[in-house]
Amino acid sequence: MELLLSASDPRPMYQQIVDQVTARVMAGDWTPGQALPSIRELAADSGVSVITVRRAYEELERAGVI
Repeated sequence: MELLLSASDPRPMYQQIVDQVTARVMAGDWTPGQALPSIRELAADSGVSVITVRRAYEELERAGVI
């Protein structure tokens, strides 16, 4: 999964991840039951910390997106 994260974006990195994953789920890019990348995998691919991705996934779970 490729995410476009920007340090110049005023939103925190975790929020950028939440917004992009939510948009992809809503667009049908991920079907129910399809696995998302692991926290470590997404962190490495995106160049952010594991903590940032964990927070994003927690927010997505709380919101019922994942």
